[in-house]
Amino acid sequence: MGPPGQVGLNRPALGQPVQLQRPVRPAPGQLAGGTIELKRPEAPAQQQQQPRTDIAFTRPPAQVEDEGKGRPGGRLGRIAVVVEDEDAELDEDEDDDKKKGKKKRGKREKVTAEMKRAARKQREAEREEKAASQRREKEEIFEVGEEGMSLEALAEAIQVDPSDIMRTLFMKGIMLSMNQVLDKNTVKLVAGEFDLLVVDKEEAGVTAGAVKQRDFLELEDLEDAVPRPPVVTVMGHVDHGKTSLLDFIRKAKVAAGEAGGITQAIGAYNVEVAVEGGDRTICFLDTPGHEAFSAMRARGARVTDIAIIIVAADDGVQPQTREAVSHAQAADVPIIVAINKIDKPGADVERAKQSLLELNLVPEEWGGNTVMVPISAKKGTGIDDLLQAVAWVAEEKQLMANAARLAAGTVIEAHLDKKRGAVATLLVQAGTLRTGDVVACGACYGKVRSLTNSAGRPVAEAGPSIAVQLIGLNAVPQAGDEFQAHSSEGDARKAAESASQGLRAARIAEMSSTGSMVTLSSLATFDEDTDTLQRMNLIIKGDTSGVVEAIKGALQGLPQESVVLRYLLCAAGDITTSDVDLAAASSGMVVGFNLSPDEAVQSHAKRLGVTINTYKVIYNLIDDVKAAMEGKLRTVEERQPLGSATVKAVFGSGKKKVAGCVVDEGRLQKGAQMEVSRGKEIVYSGKVASLRRIKDNVEEVQVGLECGVGGEDFTSWQEGDAIKCFLVVSKSQRLEEARAATAVDASTL
Repeated sequence: MGPPGQVGLNRPALGQPVQLQRPVRPAPGQLAGGTIELKRPEAPAQQQQQPRTDIAFTRPPAQVEDEGKGRPGGRLGRIAVVVEDEDAELDEDEDDDKKKGKKKRGKREKVTAEMKRAARKQREAEREEKAASQRREKEEIFEVGEEGMSLEALAEAIQVDPSDIMRTLFMKGIMLSMNQVLDKNTVKLVAGEFDLLVVDKEEAGVTAGAVKQRDFLELEDLEDAVPRPPVVTVMGHVDHGKTSLLDFIRKAKVAAGEAGGITQAIGAYNVEVAVEGGDRTICFLDTPGHEAFSAMRARGARVTDIAIIIVAADDGVQPQTREAVSHAQAADVPIIVAINKIDKPGADVERAKQSLLELNLVPEEWGGNTVMVPISAKKGTGIDDLLQAVAWVAEEKQLMANAARLAAGTVIEAHLDKKRGAVATLLVQAGTLRTGDVVACGACYGKVRSLTNSAGRPVAEAGPSIAVQLIGLNAVPQAGDEFQAHSSEGDARKAAESASQGLRAARIAEMSSTGSMVTLSSLATFDEDTDTLQRMNLIIKGDTSGVVEAIKGALQGLPQESVVLRYLLCAAGDITTSDVDLAAASSGMVVGFNLSPDEAVQSHAKRLGVTINTYKVIYNLIDDVKAAMEGKLRTVEERQPLGSATVKAVFGSGKKKVAGCVVDEGRLQKGAQMEVSRGKEIVYSGKVASLRRIKDNVEEVQVGLECGVGGEDFTSWQEGDAIKCFLVVSKSQRLEEARAATAVDASTL
């Protein structure tokens, strides 16, 4: 026991009573001190005294031989304690009698995996019930702009009293006034305290997409539902080890072959893994971490059951980490954090966990609900624990699907193959897809000619949570399109035509609102740019629709106040002579990703003077397009200071007057520009026409020397005049500089 007045909990041996040291309220005139001994009470025949406080941690204890097994971290479970009335006066003699008569407890019951899962399910059900109750009373989603929102507006949005918000922030050391505006981070902090999720506008779309997915895949017949494998999306910042993790799990070396060290397209893999209870199938989605692939990560979050957020132990939370967590939270997807690269010298797992707190991810061992597993994807350390965690979460979710219905799911990726035609990677989410089925994928449709699994082997059918490549569509669908099998080709064609009309209307509305509608009349005026606004025309082709989408999204992030990007064509497939013709007619730029145009197309482009730019790394593509945009900007003149001088005397008369000067700083240079100021007034601005040193004409005079200076058509020199000498050079603008200049011009209106 500790010293008097100190609270302490001694971990007992198995089967022994718990002793809790607690300060005793002293009687009048007595000093504070003493201890209270608390025992595990046996169930009495009748309750003698109503306890004031009950603390019950329901997770059962484990036997000694089970230490280190079970959940990652090897926790033994918590101890059930009953704390009786702290004001009750204990009779020491009676207490001694109770202790003598008390029988020694037997061994604790062994904790099984089923009991652990039951405890986790109970906590999950309580959280869901609490969240559902709050959603009935409050807005599920409210948007917050970059400027934040006022305290009053926030209180109204989440339907709480403003004083409660002020009190909450005060407890965190943040003082507020009633009229103060809260920035976005503070709003998110408040939302977290009230169990709400604040999302950016883009994330609201992710949430809506997730809801749409659930509606789209509603089971037709619950009696036919069977368990299905979990779909797990691996997300995180670039180079934090996502692909290396899957590489280790699949035992296939794919990470080293990626251009630029980044995953260029989303991949779907079904993997058999060994976990507690036997082998399980898990469908992994590998999403790129580069910032340009935000749309791919959002799409992955919408179709997934569990999100693994991978964080490097030596790097912590990074921008794409935050974005990935936001996507998963917006889609209401359970998150497991894999803290990778623990084998590196600078790895700090605890610091990585600390950095995740800002994203409202609290480790289970710190009292939170997020499973965090330290791993090394390079060496395989902790991978088994990670897979076991996935299996536990999947079992808790009780994932089910109706395998007997017509197949439905999502297009993960699609591209055009020269020999096989349109190739689409599909994730079957309900039903069973078979060769010979007729499907509609967005605006495309066709009969399934062949199915290939993630191992590259042909298969006859694919059930729920299975990823396959499909051949047989009449065109290349868009990544993210929903697919549905139909009973007849006519039904599939009607569904595709309906989707096509809706897509066409949406695109026309978007292009009209942005002024990027391309018509024959607009092609004729493409070169009629103004001095303040230039246009740059792009034809973008890529190997997959997802990559094209990512490129367009990345380019939209470039400043376009002075040069506007105009997308004449964005599509998956090879670069054709038609693309070259379009570029020639519009003075456009052709960019291809993961493509190599054939010799006929290259020859055609050479004849028309069109340059085709192809890339394998998206960084290079963005840099080149940005450079081309900057090439359309007007050059600006910039002063480069050379030196200054002071007029000490004036020599000569008439047009031959010169100023006798001393160079105070830098140098004076013949032919350079100079300004002559008298007090605050500039009396001359022009060239240095002549420069003499004693009796010689010189090209320049250095600091500290005397010289004679003559100006073009200027003879009104006076003693004390100040001379500033400089060069005027033309400089190309950067897009960021043009944006700043545009903002300054707008502010002066």
